Amino acid sequence: MPQFSELPSQRMRNTGGQGKRHCWECRRRCLVCDSKEPGCKRCHTSGIPCPGYGDVKPTRLKWITPGRVVSRDQKHKKNSRRKYQDDHEKITAGMIRHITTVEKYMNITIPQIEMNDEVHVIVQSLEYFNSCIYKDLAPIHDFGHNPYLYQISATHIRAARLSPDYLKYGMLCMIMSHRINQTSNILQLKPLTEKFYFYWGLAVRSLNDYLNREDKRAGDTIIAGILTLLLADIHQGRSLDWRCHLGAIYKLITLRGGFYALCTSISMQPLMLCFWSMAVIGDTTCPASDLFMTNLHVEALNFVLEKYSIMASQIHLCPIQLFPEILKINHLRMKGARLDVFDTKALQEVAYETLERIDFFSPQKLAESKHSCHEDWVLVGRAYQAAVALYCILSLQSLSVLPHSSALRMQCVEHGEVLQTLLKEALASKRLKRFMIWPLVVLGAEAVHGSEAMRTFVASQLSELSYDAGTYVPLTAKRALEQFWSSGETRWDVCFGRPYIFTLQIAVDTSRLMPLYK
Repeated sequence: MPQFSELPSQRMRNTGGQGKRHCWECRRRCLVCDSKEPGCKRCHTSGIPCPGYGDVKPTRLKWITPGRVVSRDQKHKKNSRRKYQDDHEKITAGMIRHITTVEKYMNITIPQIEMNDEVHVIVQSLEYFNSCIYKDLAPIHDFGHNPYLYQISATHIRAARLSPDYLKYGMLCMIMSHRINQTSNILQLKPLTEKFYFYWGLAVRSLNDYLNREDKRAGDTIIAGILTLLLADIHQGRSLDWRCHLGAIYKLITLRGGFYALCTSISMQPLMLCFWSMAVIGDTTCPASDLFMTNLHVEALNFVLEKYSIMASQIHLCPIQLFPEILKINHLRMKGARLDVFDTKALQEVAYETLERIDFFSPQKLAESKHSCHEDWVLVGRAYQAAVALYCILSLQSLSVLPHSSALRMQCVEHGEVLQTLLKEALASKRLKRFMIWPLVVLGAEAVHGSEAMRTFVASQLSELSYDAGTYVPLTAKRALEQFWSSGETRWDVCFGRPYIFTLQIAVDTSRLMPLYK
C-alpha cells in the first residue's frame, strides 16, 4: 500500500519514473510526455516539432503562467480579460460542440486536465468528472437510487447555459481540487493549483456582484453558490470559519420565510438537506460553547428524517434511527456548556437515556428494512452505533455531564475496539469508504486513550482516504488529531478546540435549479 504525506505535492508514488525526462514542449504545456526518441508522440500528434530533452531550455520557448498575460500591449490585455471573464456565450457554445468528446472519453480512467484555453479546461474538467469522480461515486447507487448523483450530460450543459458565473466556476474549482488531491504528476500540480485559485477568484467576484444586487441577493442560486464555494474551500484545505458561510445562508433562508418555506420548493430541497446536515455534523466537532443553531436543527428534524427515510444521503450513511441521537447530543453539549450546578443531574439522566437508545438500536433490523446490500448495511449500522456511542460518552464527559467512571471507560474501550475492526472492513469497500470519515474521526478522539497501534491506524487511514476521495478534509482531521494526541489532554473539547467540519460531500446538486436559468 503506498504511503501518502500531507501535501499533494509530496504525494509522489514510487513508480520508478524519477529518471524519465519530459520534452521541453510538454513541460511548457504541463503535459505528460511519453519520452520517446528522437521526439515524443504528443508533439508529433499536435503537429509541433519536438524540441527534445536537452539540459538547456531552447530559447524559442517562453514559460508562461496559465491565466497570465505577458504582453504589455493594453489592447491585448483587454482582449485576454474578456476571453476569461466576459465571453461566456463562446465558452458555452464550445462546451456543447465538444459533447461528443465528453462522451468519447467517458470511460477513461484518469484523463489529464491540460491547461490550454478556457473551453478546453471546461470540457476536460467535465470529462474528468464523468470518468473519475462520478465513477468513484456510482457504487453509492447500490444502496438505493440517489437522485443527487449523476453524470454531467449535454442536457445539463445546455440547461446551465445561463447559470451565474459563480456556479460555473465553482464547479471547476470542485473538479480541480479533486484532481489536485489525487495528482501524482508534480508537473501538473502548480498549474492546477494556480488555475483553481484563478477560477475561485472569478467565482467569488461573481458572487459578490450578485450579493450587491437587491433583486438577486436572496435567490436560490445565491444559496447554491455559497454552499459550492464553501465546499470548494473545505476540500482544498483553505483556512476559514465555515460557520460564517452557513450563518449567511441562514440569514438568506430567514429572508425567504424560513427553513420549511424553502423546503416546499422542489428545487431547494437538495440545498436545504445539504445545509442542515453539514451544520449538524459540523457541530459534533466544534467547541461546545460555540455550536451552530441547534434549535434550528431540532425544528427541522422531522422534515429531514422524512426525506432521508426514502433515499440514501449524499453526505453520509448514518442510520436514520441514530441521526437524531447525534443532534440530541449536540443539544446536550450546548446546555452543558451553559450549565448551572443544579442542572447536572437532569442532563445526566437525559444523557444516560440517550446511551440506552443507542445501545437498543439494531443493525440487523436496519439491514432488513433495505432492499439490497444487507451485509453492508449491518456493517454501517454497527460502525455508526459504536461511533455515536463514543461521541456521546466522550463529548459529554468533556463537560462533566457524564462522569469519568470505570464503567463508562470500559464501554469506550469496547466501542473503540469494535469500531476499529469494522472500519478496517468498511474502508476497504468502494461503496462505503467515503462515508466513514466521521466514524474514523471519532475513533481518533478515542485513540488518545488507546494504543499507539490504534493511533497509527487512524492516521494512515485518513491519509489514504484523502487520496482516494480527492479531498484535503481527512488530512485536516489527521492534523487536528495528531496535535490532540501530543497535547497531553484527553477531553473532546480540547481535540476540537476550534470549529471543524469533516464532510466528503464534493458539491451540491443544482440540477433542479436549471429551469430557473431559462
